[in-house]
Amino acid sequence: MRKLLLALPLALLAAACGGTGAAAGREQVVVRISDPGNSGFLAVAKRDGSLDAALAKVNAKVKWAGDFPVFAPAAQAINAGSLDIATGSITAGVTALAVRPSFKIFATVPPDLAGEGIVVKNDSPIKSVADLAGRSVAVGHGGTSEYLLLKALQTFNVPVEKVKRVYLQPPQTAPVFGSGKVDAWSTFSTFLIPAVTDLDARVLADGEAIGSDNYVIYVAADKLLREHPEVVRALFDFIRQGSAKEIADPAAYLNVFTQTGPQAVQGEQKDLVVDIQRKGRPAQAVTPTEIAKYQDVARFFLDQKVLTAPLDVSRHVVDVTTLGRARP
Repeated sequence: MRKLLLALPLALLAAACGGTGAAAGREQVVVRISDPGNSGFLAVAKRDGSLDAALAKVNAKVKWAGDFPVFAPAAQAINAGSLDIATGSITAGVTALAVRPSFKIFATVPPDLAGEGIVVKNDSPIKSVADLAGRSVAVGHGGTSEYLLLKALQTFNVPVEKVKRVYLQPPQTAPVFGSGKVDAWSTFSTFLIPAVTDLDARVLADGEAIGSDNYVIYVAADKLLREHPEVVRALFDFIRQGSAKEIADPAAYLNVFTQTGPQAVQGEQKDLVVDIQRKGRPAQAVTPTEIAKYQDVARFFLDQKVLTAPLDVSRHVVDVTTLGRARP
C-alpha cells in the first residue's frame, strides 16, 4: 500500500448510481474513490477535474470519499458496498481474496522494490537480515509488512521461529520503533520513507534484496464490473496514463493541495520520494505472468500459515483490455 508514492497511495474506488447525466437522459454512474490526499496523479485529477472529464465520455463521474491508507479497510468497504475501486498490494490482496470478496483485480503495477523493506536504526548493531535472529520486528498482520519479513527470512535462510514478530497497526508502529521498543520494522513507502528521514533509520534490506513479488493491484467491485465494464476500462486508461506521467516527473505530483503542514512532503523526504518514484513502473493490465506471481504469493502465505487454505487467484482477475467492448 504506497500512499505517498501513488497517492495511494495506496486509493480505493467503488461504484454506485446517482445523479442525472446529460447523455441522452441516462442516469449517470457515480464512481466512489477514496480521497487521494495531497500527492499523486489522482490528487491532481481531483484538483483539475481531469478524471471526471475522462469518465464523462462513458457517462460517469467521481465521488471522492473516505481515506484508506492500507488495503484491508478499503477491501472491507468494497465488500460492504460503500466503495468500488481500490488500490493496495497483492500481499494484502490475497488475504482479502480469501474471505469471499466482492471485487476483482483489473490492473497492476510491478513491485516497488526501492520503496519497501526492513528498516533498523542507524546505530543498530543489526547489519544483515541474518542478524535479525533473536530480535524483534514490528509487522502488520497478513499483508505487505509480514510478507516482506517472512520473505526476507526465507531468502537469507533465517529460521522464522528465531525472529519475534510484534504485530502492530502501521500508524501505531512509528512511536514504538522510534523509542527502540522493537529492533526493526518491516514496512512500505508510506511509512518507510518517514522512518528513514525522521526516525534516524536506514534500510537493512529493500524489496529487491528480499526478492519481493509484492505487486500493486487495482480492484473493482463486482457490481461495477458487471453493470458498467466500460467505466472500469475508462478508469484503467486514466490510471495507466496518469501513473506513467507521475513516474516521468514525480516532483510535479507532490504537494498538490498544500505545500505545508503534515500532509506536505518537504526536504529530505521529498528527495527520497522523488528518487523512489523515478524507479517505478506504470500501471498495466494483468497478464498470465502477473497472475503466476500473485499465485506464488498466495502459495507462500499458505506455506507460512498466514493463509489457512489454498487460494486460486486467477478466479479473482479480469482482463481489462476486453472490458466494455462489444462482443462479436
